[in-house]
Amino acid sequence: MKETKPGPPARVSSVPVKENTQMECQATRISRRPQRGVTLVELMVTVAVLSILFSIAIPLYNGYIREGHLTTIRTNMNNMRTVLEDHRLDNGTYVPAGFSSGDELDKNQIVSEFGLDAGDLGPYTYTVAVGTNSYDVWGVQSAAVWARCDNRFSNCCDPDTAGATAATNACP
Repeated sequence: MKETKPGPPARVSSVPVKENTQMECQATRISRRPQRGVTLVELMVTVAVLSILFSIAIPLYNGYIREGHLTTIRTNMNNMRTVLEDHRLDNGTYVPAGFSSGDELDKNQIVSEFGLDAGDLGPYTYTVAVGTNSYDVWGVQSAAVWARCDNRFSNCCDPDTAGATAATNACP
């Protein structure tokens, strides 16, 4: 007969082995399940935080849009200023041929008389009140977004500086 070598001694646990009952197994399985979904409170907190952020962001965004419109109007009015000054240098007056001093030229007349590109003026409404030695220019996007420059750009205003007056009124 062959001799067998004895293996390492068996380890004996000092903790008694307890068999799980069916109820304990179910409780263990339930407690180890990952949590799914969000609670109503978490959802309400998220909605409240987003509401606060949007209540701050939307007015700021609208202000930036408004300032963009005003900047575009002022830039286009400055382009008109250059064309009007060139016209006076060439003709001795701001009044184009076929018009009288004090006439108000609309956007289409400005484009045709002074050679501006209508596409550059954008969707805004412009008016030029021409005189022999002076002119007033105003541009309007809406009742709340407009700019006006009187007396060859010596006095300019917009809704922020003129208060509630309209673009058709002279700057204060």
